[in-house]
Amino acid sequence: MSYRRIGVVDIGNTRTKIANFNERGEMVEKSIATGENFLPLANGFFSSLDCAVIGSVVPASTPLWADFLLSRSGVVHVAGHDSPWGFRVDVEEPETLGVDRLANMEGALSFPGAVLVVDAGTATKFDLLEGVSIRSFPGGAIAPGLEISFAALVAKAAQLRSVDLQKHSPVVGYNTETAVRSGVLHGFAAQVDGMVARVFEERKLPVPWHVVATGGNSSYLHGRAKLITHHRPHITLEGLYALAKKV
Repeated sequence: MSYRRIGVVDIGNTRTKIANFNERGEMVEKSIATGENFLPLANGFFSSLDCAVIGSVVPASTPLWADFLLSRSGVVHVAGHDSPWGFRVDVEEPETLGVDRLANMEGALSFPGAVLVVDAGTATKFDLLEGVSIRSFPGGAIAPGLEISFAALVAKAAQLRSVDLQKHSPVVGYNTETAVRSGVLHGFAAQVDGMVARVFEERKLPVPWHVVATGGNSSYLHGRAKLITHHRPHITLEGLYALAKKV
């Protein structure tokens, strides 16, 4: 379908991102904590829309957003495993997939060949897009996110306290604070590099391939993870926008 004004809502476990796309595909984006009253933000952000798409991993929030968007658009699509994605979904029990993973694969279609999307959010997800003329999603991996792991470490270790992750630390920390920061940040990057290497080794994928970082914690990978080739912070929204043009 040809829509001029498209609204997209990406409801994540921690943050909900909303975006307006015009007829040229240009995006304006805002976000709010998931579970907060979104009406003050959404009322001023979304006006009249030709189409709206919701991607949600928080079922309780989905109908609230759907009801609101129906007041702004005649077409509201809640994305699911059976939406018209531009790739085959080749996993068992596709109905259990988080829609954000599928949206990331849709956004990754703009890259040729094999693409691994590393979505560093509440969880860290590694999802693979394969194929050339026919693209497919064979699956991926899900690990605890950086913030979850960090919070668990501080909560369970009596002598460790929270540290500022925005500061730099060498790999070999020179005191307890820098040792914790190193373990959290460099350990996170090493986990990502290790998983990326294992995925491409197991699947025996040919070069060239692309590794795309996204998600709220992906900035911590910059300059630390050696195998990341691209940073696309809005790939989930971009994937939902691409889907909207087909519903």
